Amino acid sequence: MSYLAARPPATAEDAIRQVVLACRIIARFGQEDLTLGHASVRGPDGRTIYIKRKGNALRNVQAEDVIAIALDDPDGYLTPGAHLETIMHLETYLARPDVGAVIHTHPVYSVALGATVGGLELLSHDALLFPDGVPVFDGTAGLVTTPQDGQGVARALGGGRAVLLRNHGILAAGEDVSWAVLTALTLERAARIQFIARTLGETVPIGRDVARELSASKYQEEFAEEYWQDWCRMLDTAT
Repeated sequence: MSYLAARPPATAEDAIRQVVLACRIIARFGQEDLTLGHASVRGPDGRTIYIKRKGNALRNVQAEDVIAIALDDPDGYLTPGAHLETIMHLETYLARPDVGAVIHTHPVYSVALGATVGGLELLSHDALLFPDGVPVFDGTAGLVTTPQDGQGVARALGGGRAVLLRNHGILAAGEDVSWAVLTALTLERAARIQFIARTLGETVPIGRDVARELSASKYQEEFAEEYWQDWCRMLDTAT
């Protein structure tokens, strides 16, 4: 059975459905925190984003829980029903035309990692998705609610896939929804493996040059769509 593809959405309805699926998938993998956390997708016009509204848990998101916000609206982050930290999504899309989807969550091991000095070590194949490491935004330990802080998060992200928000959570970005989900899930797994490894003894990281080479073969373009289809099947099995 083929599910909705993760490639850039062809219609607004596709974008909404992708947001719903992304929210449910990341919830299924334990990245739910009450009604907090949100996923968004860039719409087919390139200038509108579709994002989970506040007030509902990720696992329960339906199409009616997704709202549209225009990227050229300077007050879009104040849209009624929008999460307080919607500005992170908007500023990331504005700074990165290549980004098609964004996720913000508070996964336990990644939050813990973002509260340390050392950052992510290249200790596993999961960490290979981030061969140059994961930057940290430390402009605030509180909520990111202003355009200034949203822009700070986007600057910290740079051209990468993820950024740790100091003492707070993560922001993951991808060229489409499959890559954004893969990034959020893989970063949390890499952080968890790092925690386990450090409790067992002295760690042995993969060298940066080797990591860059291995990353290209480990995370090929077609794999993300395969993973997406499997996650969708997993949701069907769980219902």
